[in-house]
Amino acid sequence: MNENISLGLPQVSTGEYVKFQNENPHVEKALIWGRSKSFNSITRSMTCAISIALSFNLNGAHANEPNSPILLAQTSNQPQKKTPAGSSDLKSDTEKEFTNSDLNAQWMFEILLGELNTLEGQALTGLTMLLDVAKKSGDEKLFERCIEVALQSHSAEAALEVTQTWRTVHPKSLAAHQFSLQIFVALNRLTEAQQSLEKLLSLTPKEELVDAIKSLPRTFARASNKHQAAIVLESALEPLKSSKTLGAVVWSTLGQMHLIAQERQEALKSGIKAHQIDTMAIEPLWLALGLMEQRMIEAEKFLVPLMQQKPNPYPQEVSFAYARVFLETDRLDEGIQALTQLTQEHPNFASPWLFLGSAKAEKGLSDQAQSDWKHYLSLETPQNALPEREKAQAYLGLSQAASKVGKLNESLKWLDLIEDPNLLVNAQIQKALVLNKKGDPKAAMALVSSLPNNTPEASRTRVMAMVQIARDQQRFDLALELLEKAVAERPLDDDLTYELGMAYEKLNRLEAMEKTLKSITNRSPTYFAAFNALGYSWADRSIKLPEAKNLIVKALELSPEDPFIMDSLGWVEFRLGHLKESLAILKKAYFLRADSDIAAHLGEVMHALGLQREAKELMLEAQKNTPTNEVLNETIKRLGLGATTP
Repeated sequence: MNENISLGLPQVSTGEYVKFQNENPHVEKALIWGRSKSFNSITRSMTCAISIALSFNLNGAHANEPNSPILLAQTSNQPQKKTPAGSSDLKSDTEKEFTNSDLNAQWMFEILLGELNTLEGQALTGLTMLLDVAKKSGDEKLFERCIEVALQSHSAEAALEVTQTWRTVHPKSLAAHQFSLQIFVALNRLTEAQQSLEKLLSLTPKEELVDAIKSLPRTFARASNKHQAAIVLESALEPLKSSKTLGAVVWSTLGQMHLIAQERQEALKSGIKAHQIDTMAIEPLWLALGLMEQRMIEAEKFLVPLMQQKPNPYPQEVSFAYARVFLETDRLDEGIQALTQLTQEHPNFASPWLFLGSAKAEKGLSDQAQSDWKHYLSLETPQNALPEREKAQAYLGLSQAASKVGKLNESLKWLDLIEDPNLLVNAQIQKALVLNKKGDPKAAMALVSSLPNNTPEASRTRVMAMVQIARDQQRFDLALELLEKAVAERPLDDDLTYELGMAYEKLNRLEAMEKTLKSITNRSPTYFAAFNALGYSWADRSIKLPEAKNLIVKALELSPEDPFIMDSLGWVEFRLGHLKESLAILKKAYFLRADSDIAAHLGEVMHALGLQREAKELMLEAQKNTPTNEVLNETIKRLGLGATTP
């Protein structure tokens, strides 16, 4: 039998157990309490209970509490200093009463009994015992333990009773008032929460007020009525709004609470007031960024002039977050502009270089993307190691860029550098695609077949990788077979069903494609890709053009500013003979995303409008970045605009 039993509590050896019993004979009484239970049950419960009791006895953090039972026991046999009358160091009558070792041993016995009751499922009985010792000893850690027991027994009222007693014993205890506030908020008793908060703020030292105020939105977010919580918080903080030192933090905190309550206009007003008080405060900027993420135009109008200052006076982390908001909302050009300024002003700040490269790759600027990724990697030093995940993303991007232009050996070399376990599957899939391009389809399929298949997500990833390899091999029948099997196993998986529809489209099985894609739009009416794919497939074949346009317009309503859906709309307008409308739409799509398929469509419309030189320049430039794009190469060849690159 092990000498130590571990149950997530401080471990107690047999020696400590015997020592504890010898020093505290009252423990024997606890064995009588448990005599009717099995020996193993007693052993486990006693070990756990003594572990907790010893944590008050042996743990330095607890033993150093000014009023802890153990500190009183340690000092009981020492000469007592005489304390002047009226001194704040005078002990209370309760503390005076229990200053001999026998009575403190009694406290330890009561703690032990309380913990035994708790462990045996009598939590409220145990709580009563623990709270009684806490009142007599004044030990704040023991009060905290009482709250823990009360909450574990799902008794918020008991927890409130503990905090009330705690505040009576220690009227100026910050922890007691913090627990009171949290419990009142959780119970949605917001009037009492306001009173508790006001008291807490009055007790908090000035040097701690900023952090205390900043933490309040997280506390009040637990309230079920968040609108009322915002009102209560504002009322409690009212006296501090005009403070020169705290005003900006107060208004920013109120703004965060309004944001949690989905009151965006009020949140922005609060942020602007915070900025007016302190133009260099970063809290209003973080608030505005949160609103920008929700595509609030007014927040962007407030934030953009501040972030476009040269040099930007705010911390680099704020500027980086600002740039990422643009990227996450598919506004690549603004994101690239912000990242470019950031990398110019903080050239050794590594992460923006990685994101800048990725944004440029999305725009089709492959050479610039590779340069940025390589610069990111060059910033690693022995003193400044780059995160493995970020490095893996750079290696993966460089591998894909090399593969696109036929540099397959270079692509594999980049993949061999990836060590981050979270991206090993992506690296393995990319390696399989490269091996497939190198003319080794068996090795490629074998590599993908070895991917994990133990979760629905892993299974989908594995299937889609196998499908991509089959497509690259021009084995569209195999791709269809794989997808039909996958959809039969998971018929409600919209992503797999969508890919199945695309497989039917590739084989010109239009009825099956239409039935498959419409099954998605019927059950998932916001799945815009299915509307777009069906509309585009008809437009590309010049059939059902009015219906195709309606489907594409529906997709664009669901996903505004999507460059690929804009491309579909521009293409259907071209098929309908609306050349000027088509040109305007395709230009905007290509501005948003310099994709080769979009370049092919835009070039063809330019050519039809007599802009042959512009069309040729556009498509040949796009061909440099993606020399193997089938749509682009076929368009260039058909229009006689130049030699294609195989």
